[in-house]
Amino acid sequence: MLKDKIVRVRLHKSFNEQRPMSFVGKCIAFNNYWVVVEGYGIMVTRSSKSGAQIDARPSQNAIPNTNIESVRVLPDDFDYRRLQLSTEGQQLVITVPNAQPCFIGEIGEG
Repeated sequence: MLKDKIVRVRLHKSFNEQRPMSFVGKCIAFNNYWVVVEGYGIMVTRSSKSGAQIDARPSQNAIPNTNIESVRVLPDDFDYRRLQLSTEGQQLVITVPNAQPCFIGEIGEG
């Protein structure tokens, strides 16, 4: 179902001070225990002007299902190599052309 789809995987925070983390990219494999995403990691942080730190290069990440808070399937034509972040009120979002923006985290969480 998710294989070959463009997704945003938001990770569950284990403790209150943990910075929100998401992965955006192409799902290359999944099963009942994990999801493998080839793409970029995004971490909400106060130390960046944009409000988030984005990996410089794409990588493959195997994410255990127990660490996943939510998965958002993005349009097939979404170019995850050219992420554009913006804010909507207190929310940090990825701009998705012709679709609802994709939530990353609350400003000030990181």
